[in-house]
Amino acid sequence: MRRMASLTVAVLLTAGAVVPAAAAAADLTQISHTRYKLTEGGSFARYAPRVSALDGKLRRASFASVLADGNRAGRPLCRPTGISGAIGFCWQAGGDTDDKQWYPQGITGSWDASASGSYGGHKAMLVSWHSDNAPTPKGARISFVDYDDPAKVTYRHVLLVEPTSTDTFGPVKIHAGGIAWVGDHLYVADTKRGFRVFDLRHLWRTEADPSKSKIGKGSDGKYYAYDYRYVLPQVGSYGQSGNGSCSVSPPVTAPLCFSFVGLDRSTPTPSLIAGEYYFDGKGGSRLTRWALNAENKLADETAAAAYRSAHPKVQGALAYKDTYLLSTSSNSTTAGVLYRSRVGAASSTSHLPPGPEDLSYQASAKRLWALTEHPGNRQVIGIPLNLG
Repeated sequence: MRRMASLTVAVLLTAGAVVPAAAAAADLTQISHTRYKLTEGGSFARYAPRVSALDGKLRRASFASVLADGNRAGRPLCRPTGISGAIGFCWQAGGDTDDKQWYPQGITGSWDASASGSYGGHKAMLVSWHSDNAPTPKGARISFVDYDDPAKVTYRHVLLVEPTSTDTFGPVKIHAGGIAWVGDHLYVADTKRGFRVFDLRHLWRTEADPSKSKIGKGSDGKYYAYDYRYVLPQVGSYGQSGNGSCSVSPPVTAPLCFSFVGLDRSTPTPSLIAGEYYFDGKGGSRLTRWALNAENKLADETAAAAYRSAHPKVQGALAYKDTYLLSTSSNSTTAGVLYRSRVGAASSTSHLPPGPEDLSYQASAKRLWALTEHPGNRQVIGIPLNLG
């Protein structure tokens, strides 16, 4: 990780103020994209009758009604960011701020969902959390964040579920390291395989479960979700032919690791930007671009473009016009880094608070959104940034 030794976490650079990269070598290079393929394998047709049947067996909920039913309150930014002009919020004190069973990962907003910047008449954010390192993993969940009034943020967690038949569903046991919201569809990174796809037109109300242990259809014929009162079902998926590994930086021929996913709304139709995080701490992460069609599904099984990044431990990425933004992290006390890159050129850098994850760009407000994951230091941060 490229570091600026004279700075500390307490004296961070403004994210919009960049420092020239130390080396002239290109940090983002284009590579052949034709070897990277994803197929949906009939998944949408397979899930459709299951979702349709369950639509008739559970109480339906609209996106707006779930947003209005927020049962947690966000707080103003609660720790120094060191970023001039930063806005955003902290999660509810106690549980969500300090919870070591659930970790926030991905972020996207209604500005990703539509060109108007709203969805169903609301400005909202979606944030993914994973529990795969918890003693009793419960899969992945999405925070539905009401951002109509930035001074009064409310939110509710919604569990992701996979319909396993026309009569029940189970948890979605993935890391959910990144998410991208396009139209009615929510793309969630599935680390080894590709993307899981969820549809915000299908939201189901479930029963209270004080034991927090029931999932799917119970013996009483009612539906449960570990005491989450709403669930969002999977409607499709895109997968590669082999499983990717995030252990070490691989050769370009190896299957991809889908650690995160961002969006590019500057293309004629939106496109997904997927990328890799490697535990060995070396560079060489690949980014792939996946074009979407008018129905917000993949336009082609083959990636539209592919790149190789020199930066280690990439946690999130997106693109806008000819600029790529990548976040990297080190640990819970060391500042993260935001790289601003163009293909074939050296990057410029600025600092982020420790533990940055996924990224989302709100073009109308010229603002980059990021979030941090470590317990006790979890914030959702809007950073002034003009990408043209």
